[in-house]
Amino acid sequence: MGKAQRIEDRSKLNHYTFWPGFILLFAGITLGLTHSEELAAILGTTMKWIHVNFGWLEVSLGIIIVMFTVGIAFSPIGNIRLGGKNAKPEFTFWQWFALSLCGCIGIGILFWAMGEPIYHMMQPPLSLNLVPGSKDAAVFAIAQTTLHWTIAQYCFYTICGVAIALVSYNRNYPLSVAAGMYAIFPKKWRPVLAPTVHAICLFSLCCAIATSMGAGLMQIGSGTGKIFDYTPGPLTWAAAAAIIIPIYVLSSYSGLKKGMRLLSTGTTKAFFFFMALILFAGPTLFILGIGVESFGYFVTNFFRNSTLLNTMQVNDKWPMQWLVPYMEIFFIFAPLLGHFLARMGKGRTIRQFILINIIPPTIFCHFWIATFGGTAVYFQWSGLVDVWAGIHQSGMESMVYILLSQFPFSKILMGLFVVTIIFSFATMTDSLVATLAIISTKGVRVGEEPPKYLKIIWGVITGLIAYVLCISGGIAPVRGLISLAGLPMMFFTFAMCISLVKDGMYLLNKPDWLDDTAENS
Repeated sequence: MGKAQRIEDRSKLNHYTFWPGFILLFAGITLGLTHSEELAAILGTTMKWIHVNFGWLEVSLGIIIVMFTVGIAFSPIGNIRLGGKNAKPEFTFWQWFALSLCGCIGIGILFWAMGEPIYHMMQPPLSLNLVPGSKDAAVFAIAQTTLHWTIAQYCFYTICGVAIALVSYNRNYPLSVAAGMYAIFPKKWRPVLAPTVHAICLFSLCCAIATSMGAGLMQIGSGTGKIFDYTPGPLTWAAAAAIIIPIYVLSSYSGLKKGMRLLSTGTTKAFFFFMALILFAGPTLFILGIGVESFGYFVTNFFRNSTLLNTMQVNDKWPMQWLVPYMEIFFIFAPLLGHFLARMGKGRTIRQFILINIIPPTIFCHFWIATFGGTAVYFQWSGLVDVWAGIHQSGMESMVYILLSQFPFSKILMGLFVVTIIFSFATMTDSLVATLAIISTKGVRVGEEPPKYLKIIWGVITGLIAYVLCISGGIAPVRGLISLAGLPMMFFTFAMCISLVKDGMYLLNKPDWLDDTAENS
């Protein structure tokens, strides 16, 4: 069989992956829309049982994976160059940073960086004995938001990216989540393992994208409502979806090295613009001060605040509202965003891959959270704006516009921020739609693009689901499905860590760290 024919065969739709994942997704969304209250009650009970019985496991595995990632970076495995000793990088460090930042966090830091610190400030965990609204609560709030949005999740994504990249570039396995676990399963299991893992991934990721996109549509609607003084509704969300869907579909259609690279670099520049604007036009000294204090608190209390559970304080809802659900979301995205990061790894050592994917985004996100979250804390503390009341009245999606309304030329700033949200969300969705398309195939290799029609299908499906959820009020039950899906994805992530060690030790003994015996695997 010729090379061209093999590539064509690998790019074909894998029906054993696509249809189970799609049917499971369709059934879950349908139930969420037609029986939202009943499904929410069932999922609420199930999630509470999972949190009580497995919350400790999700949190402890999170810490273990963080330490494991650091250990791999400075172990002999960290010396292995992805693609072999002579491989050359395909992206500059700036392009890599922009792709990693926007592709992995995207809309998250725009949506949560302002609202989450206020929640932690006004409703801190009972176990820390902090006075709500106090300075200590404010420092904790910025530090904890940084903890949630930096090292832990990027360690999850990166270590999965290493596992996938190592076998894709150095062992010629398919570019897939399942391939990152091949080392710990017998070869005869692969025909069943791969479609099963990928069907679960398709369901989990599509729900996660649609729910996040629903939040993005509401944030865009809130912004345009503030600018033009109207109440956003279904028509606004439809217009936003009609703009976003073609952007990320066309970008994904053009491939990682074209559309996605342009989107991510442009969006990252917009991030820097807004961060500088708020820093220098807002309460500059307060932002710098709380940024330094919260960073010190973040470093000195990292392990303690990464393991905050409600042992002996069963009435404290904070861990089950924040820390444990975050771990579940990180586990859901870990293998899939790792899959995305793996595509940028060629020519880098594993040590470089880990450090660049974790340290620069962590530094940027802390500055972003200290700037926007610090401004929100300042307004609340100084009494200039009752941000806490504004969140309860208008919702989390209005948070950034409450802040921007205090600055000169606020309407223009809001308009620019809406545009940034559109492109930020398109950037993140672009990366995930490409992942959905790749794992729907029979085994696309690294460097190959999946069929363009699959990108279009998944791009349109996720956008339509997000819009339907917005207009139906069915987002909450689907969020329950996401939390439930976090359990198997947690085991996938852990399995990839074990597999990485076995693959790494195997390749250390190979010339140039390459093994191409898996062409027909």
